[in-house]
Amino acid sequence: MAAGAQEKTEKPTAKKLRKARQGGKVAKSRDLNTILVLVVGAFTIYASSGSIAHHFRQLAEKFWGDGFSLAVKFPPDVNLLFIIVSHFSMMVLPTISAIMIVAIAANLAQTKGFLFSFEAIKPELSKLNPLQGFKRFLSLRSFIELAKSLLKITIISYLVYSVYRSEQHLLGRVTGKEVEEIFQLYAHLAWKVLIKVAAVMGVFAMLDFYYQRWQYEKDLRMSKQEVKEEHKESEGSPQIKARIRAIQRSMAQQRTMANVPKASVVITNPTHFAVALLYNSKMEAPKVVAKGADLLAKKIIKIARKHSVPVVPNPPLARALYSEVKVDGSIPVTLYKAVAKVLAYIYRQTSHKPS
Repeated sequence: MAAGAQEKTEKPTAKKLRKARQGGKVAKSRDLNTILVLVVGAFTIYASSGSIAHHFRQLAEKFWGDGFSLAVKFPPDVNLLFIIVSHFSMMVLPTISAIMIVAIAANLAQTKGFLFSFEAIKPELSKLNPLQGFKRFLSLRSFIELAKSLLKITIISYLVYSVYRSEQHLLGRVTGKEVEEIFQLYAHLAWKVLIKVAAVMGVFAMLDFYYQRWQYEKDLRMSKQEVKEEHKESEGSPQIKARIRAIQRSMAQQRTMANVPKASVVITNPTHFAVALLYNSKMEAPKVVAKGADLLAKKIIKIARKHSVPVVPNPPLARALYSEVKVDGSIPVTLYKAVAKVLAYIYRQTSHKPS
């Protein structure tokens, strides 16, 4: 069965999640960003409503006091432009700044850090295919998003209407009120709408957040065959890994065999184990330069005899050296006495040979 036809039941691997992130695909809820921006923006406007009313009144008094002559003056008065910009800045900058900060923070929290990717805007011929676009338009996901949008519009419209119905008696008293009072009235109404909308949309946002995470993982699910293929790509196929290990063993054996001619003695079992030892007056303790079992032991013995290296049968010592000491490792203190006897024996044999 082809990998694409298999049921995708496995969770996405770390590699696939990383690749999706590099392509700009992350689990992100737009509803959560929207409700946070809405709440923070409305709260900032409500908190700064007094300042907004103050600056609006000063601006209105400036125009009204000069009979709007400054507005039609030519060339325009630079001071007038500065006054307008400064007052409008004081009215809108706190809200804009708060919205920008919370929008950036919400996106960073959902994407788990900064994410820059050009994959989403990369030109692809498949995106120009009208048939593919029509399929996406009629997909289940599109219908779910449409249903969510219609439901949200309906709920928000009802909440706004309910506030209007309950507070319409206040709207009839706007005429003749001061600017600050008008702002306070509309701020009061906006705050009531915000509380109701935020409570309902907050629930929608959290549900959408978990839905987007579930949908994201569902879209990236893999079949068992895909997981196996990725594992092979990451770590190599078992055959290749076995071949590499075989080559490494062969190279290690060649290095081991090259050390045998330099050895002072080879201690054997007599044929099952062979351990080549090297010792000279500059060394603190004898060192194992080669060791092997069975066929490798026979090779060590053959090379040793070919190069006139003494071969001494000592099964207990050979087994102990083979199991306790690694190649290029010094012998432990517990084996000093036994090895010393072998070296002394070799020294006596070589010293008694006729010159």
